[in-house]
Amino acid sequence: MKFKLCISIISSVLLFSPLTAKELSITKQIEFSKPTKEKTVVGLVKGFDSKRYEVKVNAHQSLSVDLDSDMVCFNIYSPYKKREDGALFRGKSQGKHFKADGLKEGTYIIRVYLRTKEAEEDTKRIFEMRVGLK
Repeated sequence: MKFKLCISIISSVLLFSPLTAKELSITKQIEFSKPTKEKTVVGLVKGFDSKRYEVKVNAHQSLSVDLDSDMVCFNIYSPYKKREDGALFRGKSQGKHFKADGLKEGTYIIRVYLRTKEAEEDTKRIFEMRVGLK
């Protein structure tokens, strides 16, 4: 009985979570070389899969993200908001450029994904994303 309850709880968490189990295994840390605080990331997204990138931000730093594709979007999640509260930035409605100054220290998450129509067609898209810290 307890086993079935645990399975039921885990299944519902995975089903209603914004991240799937597959997404959780595709998290990459964006590392910057010391003199340069800008990194270009090239990746591939397909269907409803997405890529997650973590960026460690120090207190009072600025973070910028630029994406080059019209069919690929990105969201940015703050370490100080719960996932159910939503994204700090939603690329689908806010565009391809994000810049925020004076951020709090923490690990911010950038989630890259396809637009719904493209995902439904199980399309593959290569993207190029520039991430900068100042």
